[in-house]
Amino acid sequence: MRVKLCEKYKTEREDICNKLIDIIKLDTQNSFLLYELDSNIDKQNAILNMKDEIQKCFACSTISSFKPNFECKRPYLNIVKGIIRQQNYLFNGSSIVIKLENGEFKSTKKYHIFRHN
Repeated sequence: MRVKLCEKYKTEREDICNKLIDIIKLDTQNSFLLYELDSNIDKQNAILNMKDEIQKCFACSTISSFKPNFECKRPYLNIVKGIIRQQNYLFNGSSIVIKLENGEFKSTKKYHIFRHN
């Protein structure tokens, strides 16, 4: 019988999950702003560059960013959500309005990440 990826690569999967969390840089409330991720190309590229590493340890058929010929508005966010959820984290988003440095107000989402045991 074939060994499931979640059993075969336990430590590797946790390492990948921790790398993703390090890239998005959670605040003290275990949350991050979508606006900050959308405006940081380096973070986006760092996440997208992990695709090969992720495919070795995770079942990616449920993550649309890994499907060929599938358009995804934010593939980096889709990858983070998919991997975090597979590692038993809760990923909740809420709409908020933030004030930018230039004084303008911007509507965005704030995502909270919690470990689900």
